[in-house]
Amino acid sequence: MKKIAIQGVPGSYHDIAAHKFFPGEEIELICCSTFEEIFANMKQDSNVIGMLAIENTIAGSLLHNYELLRESGMTIVGE
Repeated sequence: MKKIAIQGVPGSYHDIAAHKFFPGEEIELICCSTFEEIFANMKQDSNVIGMLAIENTIAGSLLHNYELLRESGMTIVGE
């Protein structure tokens, strides 16, 4: 079972994206209040996959999330 950290709650856009990215696979959602919390979960457990938006149609690029990604040293593995 894949552990996926998302910002939001079950039923949120990040939840939907996680299920669409891993169709037919069992996933365990780790629901986070902030994007920082996603990175903290990935740092704490190397088996956790973080799924977060880096752009959206209203705000455009989410520069804070790019900064969190850069500071974490983690890499993007899918989109």
